[in-house]
Amino acid sequence: MAEPNISSQRRHRAARQDCILTELRAQPSMRASELAQKLDVSHETIRRDIIDLDRRGLLRRTYGGAERPLRIEAPLAERRTMHVNTRHRIGAEAAALVGPGEVVMIGSESTCWHMVRSLAAGAQQVTAITNYHSVAEALCDNPGAQIITLGGRLHPTERYAWGPQAIEELTRYRANWAMFGASGIDGSGVYDIDDHAAGICRRMFRQAGRVAVLADSSKFGMPALARIASWPEIDLLVVDTPPQGAIAATLSAQGVRILSTSKKTQPHDDASPHS
Repeated sequence: MAEPNISSQRRHRAARQDCILTELRAQPSMRASELAQKLDVSHETIRRDIIDLDRRGLLRRTYGGAERPLRIEAPLAERRTMHVNTRHRIGAEAAALVGPGEVVMIGSESTCWHMVRSLAAGAQQVTAITNYHSVAEALCDNPGAQIITLGGRLHPTERYAWGPQAIEELTRYRANWAMFGASGIDGSGVYDIDDHAAGICRRMFRQAGRVAVLADSSKFGMPALARIASWPEIDLLVVDTPPQGAIAATLSAQGVRILSTSKKTQPHDDASPHS
């Protein structure tokens, strides 16, 4: 007779822990006492939940409470197999933004690889500037594409070029678009887990007339190590599902356009260029 009671307790614990994670998506940190009051449970119950969620890597335990974890990512080969359909749709929407004859700077994130595959399939004449070998290789399927690859140090596992040489080379070019992915997104901006990759993206958007971030909704509310850009520096967010809550309010206030594969909104043609 004890089994149903244990099962019920587990369901309640799972629901309560989901609520804790939801609260931490809305704000970066919370006191255990605040969580206990919101969920109407004892401080000891919340403490056990926080310990369990910290052990599972879903939050970071702090003195007296909890905070969001810094986002980590799977290796490149594994990421290529994750959210494939979602990323393909995001990539197709982003590729459709690039007009014939335009120049686009492309980052080294896996969603960009999906975008470039759609760009190559379109077979239109474009110029692509990238530090990512997989992007350059995918674009070779489009005979009308001009491909410029950046030199520099080669990241041994992620297969992209980085460092002073790559950044200096970017300063020689101007582009209609800079397009890059993200490891995490919150109300402050867009992040990458890799500070080297973030540095390349920061230079790309400074060289481009318009900046588009390509990301699936699993990145919302999840900051990472290095901030690529704040929202005033971004023109367009291409996603599968539009963000809600505080992130949506920030994007609206900053004039960031959202292009969603589930609810498409058209970007304006008069987006202001970056210096």
